[in-house]
Amino acid sequence: MGSESPLHIVVIPYLSQGHTIPLIDLSKLLSHRGIKVTIITTPTNSQHILSRLSKTPQISPQIISFPRVEGLPEGVENTADIPSADLFLPFVLATKKMKQPFENILREMFETGCPPICIISDFFLSWTMETCRKFNVPRLVSHGMGVLPQVIVKSAFSEADHIGAVGCYIVPGVYRCQ
Repeated sequence: MGSESPLHIVVIPYLSQGHTIPLIDLSKLLSHRGIKVTIITTPTNSQHILSRLSKTPQISPQIISFPRVEGLPEGVENTADIPSADLFLPFVLATKKMKQPFENILREMFETGCPPICIISDFFLSWTMETCRKFNVPRLVSHGMGVLPQVIVKSAFSEADHIGAVGCYIVPGVYRCQ
């Protein structure tokens, strides 16, 4: 009787430290539970990720090239490297071009008998939803922020019509405007 392959999860963070670090931490927790984790990233971002993955052999980065887009300087692969706020949109457009290389990696995982049981992707990478549907793999979304800020944002958006002109919003049980 052969040993079973460990469960496998693919993680694809948005290319920004504030979004990547929580997913690295989650990946470590999953790996300590015996789950194999593959983190999809770019060459420049892989250096930061690898530096945080000591003693976690169940986690491996899978590198894909960062797509080139007009107006975005070469070598910019992380929001921290964007030289001007005007280049944020080209950066986002470049991340959308990661879809095909990502799908190629998933296809290879299925062909080699190591498909993921789910994909955890950042909410900025909304195109991963279509890919997950295509491969019939559940998608979990990471927002990169804590639960309280997420609840406040969700609550504020759901009540946007009721927020007063002063911009103060009362989150029941959390904050009161004076």
